[in-house]
Amino acid sequence: MDEIKKRSGRPKGSPNKPSIIKEKNKKLILQSLDENMGILAPALKVGGISRLTFNHYYNTDVDFKIQVDEIREKGMDYVESQLLKQIKDGGAAQTIFFLKTKCRDRGYIERTDTNMTIEAIKIKYIVPTDDEKKLDEPTTPLNNNEIKLNLHEKKV
Repeated sequence: MDEIKKRSGRPKGSPNKPSIIKEKNKKLILQSLDENMGILAPALKVGGISRLTFNHYYNTDVDFKIQVDEIREKGMDYVESQLLKQIKDGGAAQTIFFLKTKCRDRGYIERTDTNMTIEAIKIKYIVPTDDEKKLDEPTTPLNNNEIKLNLHEKKV
């Protein structure tokens, strides 16, 4: 039997130019991104492309990037409007959140004051000299805040 030769490349009937496929993918992603309020993961799932491909489109196509940014801004505006609705309905937590994030310049900011004190420890070094007798002489007594380190040990 003769073996069937498989041809590599796109299947029969597919567009000749990959740019047509890219443009269709971009339109599908933009539509899905708009439906998902700018959230990327579900839009990529619907579009069937990877995040790497999306990042390539985003970084190389200026028009695509502008459209994606507009869709993301639209999603943030929607969420912000929902927050304002909840504030108007008397939501205390939403009001506090808004003040902490949007009114920081008016003093609505949380700060954590940390007061740390460290007691310093004085370390007295005895530097070895050529005159061994000086090391054998008693030194002045140490007070409680000093630690004596002898860097030169005598071998007996």
